[in-house]
Amino acid sequence: MTALLFQPAFFLFAAGLATGLLGCFALRKSRPSPPTSAPAPSAQIFTFEGEELVGVNAPARAALSAEDLEQDTRKRLIQRLADIFPQFPRALDIAMQESAAFELSELTTSGPVSASVACDAGHCRITVSGLPNLMASRVLVDRDVSESVGQELAILQGTVATSPTVIWREDRVGNIDWVNASYVSLVEQFAPADQEAWPPRRLFEGGQIAAPGEKAHPRRSPLTLKDGTTRWFDITSFGHGNTTLHYACDASKTVQAEESLRNFMQTLTQTFAALPIGLAIFDRSRQLQLFNPALMDLTNLEPEWLAARPTLYDTVNRLREKRMLPERKDFNDWRAKINELEKLAVNGTYMETWILPSGQTYKVTGRPHPEGAVAFLIEDISAEVSLTRKFRRELELSQSMIDSLPEAIAVFDATGNLALSNDAYCELWGTDPELVLEQTGIVDATRLWQTKSLPTPLWGDVREFVCHAGDRTEWYGSTDLSDGRQLSCRFMPLAAGATLVGFTAPDDAVLPLPKLPELASLNS
Repeated sequence: MTALLFQPAFFLFAAGLATGLLGCFALRKSRPSPPTSAPAPSAQIFTFEGEELVGVNAPARAALSAEDLEQDTRKRLIQRLADIFPQFPRALDIAMQESAAFELSELTTSGPVSASVACDAGHCRITVSGLPNLMASRVLVDRDVSESVGQELAILQGTVATSPTVIWREDRVGNIDWVNASYVSLVEQFAPADQEAWPPRRLFEGGQIAAPGEKAHPRRSPLTLKDGTTRWFDITSFGHGNTTLHYACDASKTVQAEESLRNFMQTLTQTFAALPIGLAIFDRSRQLQLFNPALMDLTNLEPEWLAARPTLYDTVNRLREKRMLPERKDFNDWRAKINELEKLAVNGTYMETWILPSGQTYKVTGRPHPEGAVAFLIEDISAEVSLTRKFRRELELSQSMIDSLPEAIAVFDATGNLALSNDAYCELWGTDPELVLEQTGIVDATRLWQTKSLPTPLWGDVREFVCHAGDRTEWYGSTDLSDGRQLSCRFMPLAAGATLVGFTAPDDAVLPLPKLPELASLNS
């Protein structure tokens, strides 16, 4: 509680004013009478003439420093006393206006504190007791708050000290005034041994500085160490008042990875450049990322247009404009095909043959790649298609020629499987090998032949001849069919171990004669 000390002689002058304005302290005229009691020996006395400090006693002089004298001592004193006596600034203004005096006292945790003021014609004397560190710049805080701040400061210091990131601070003129341990370690690896410890050597040049709240733009800078190795750093700078904080993160592994990727891409490009198959790789956003010269040759797309990284849709649309796509009557159907093309390629199941208006035939394959990318392979198979068609025509011509022969012909390959037969063979033996799902071998064929002929060792010899892998010569044989016709056979070895079997039988069938027991039954 604040204790008020009054002097009746002076209180009569401003009784009404003090009662209405202050309520908690009293004013008294300072000139008619001296103070009621002498100040304590440790009391600090400050004498002001207006705003200027003109005199102090020994304890006050000990509490002041040269730095305090350069500042507004009166303002600092009033602020310090206002922390203990909230009514002090207001009472001081009234006392100076009325040339009055007043006293205040307060019981604090560190003991009693008192302040007395006496003002007269612009002069003001302030006496303070109980506050030995009255003008100290340090701020008195709660012990828990102080411990919390200390712990937080220790955490921050430990974090910065153990951080692998190189951190340093520069003042407004670019001089380094603070660094962390990582910066010191980097300087030791870079600078000669006789380099002065402070200020440390500048390792990186300045760049764009981000203001508070702005997005920083890192810059990459190399640093060659004493051992000849080069390390790369990503440097980010932030402005903070009159200083600039710089952060340098080691990016050497990133640079190495980028270099390896660049070399790998060059190797791929050189490899793909020699491929006759057109290659186009689209990323997750379906933009062209990689292509080879064969793609330009096959699609007639301009290299500068491909280098602009068009989308998949734009690429297919460009192919349609250049008539490098199959003709489509419905544009909506064509657009749906494009969407289907992309979806099927992502699943790895897209494969289609494009027959172009120019007569060329392309095989287009879509394959999925990591990170959602899709690769398309375009291969010109016009020559293969032409050769296949020619081979098919030759086979059809050969088949038609064999079918026109009256002799029943069957050709077996080196493994003993039936490879070729004609219409006469099908008519003679009552079977069509093309309608049979399973492969017809020499054993199956001779079983069929045996069921439609009289018993003969000929078919066993045929099986052995067809499956024989050594030198063979053409030979002939004959047997009787079940309908009584005599069957003439010829067996001729062909190239690659194949065998031709030919059958010739007269057109008129000879019915077998009835058995003797049956004739006897007729006569009876």
